[in-house]
Amino acid sequence: MLHIEKTYSSFEREEFLEYFSDKGIDLGEGKFSGEGWEVVVGDEFKRMVGAFPFKAIKLDIWLEEEISDDFLEDLRRSFLRGGG
Repeated sequence: MLHIEKTYSSFEREEFLEYFSDKGIDLGEGKFSGEGWEVVVGDEFKRMVGAFPFKAIKLDIWLEEEISDDFLEDLRRSFLRGGG
């Protein structure tokens, strides 16, 4: 199984909890599981980008190699935002 750590800025923790609960089984305490994958949604923390603080969330993801590309692409698209 592959282990990947991803950090997302400017999202609420609740958004990730909802996304993964729709996708798999909620094991409680921010842990989710599905066919070939497991995710732990960390707590929100502040991440400085220059002088600006942003909310950030760390995801610990374990994936079977066969599904890793599709899983990560779906995650990327689901949390893609444009700025202006």
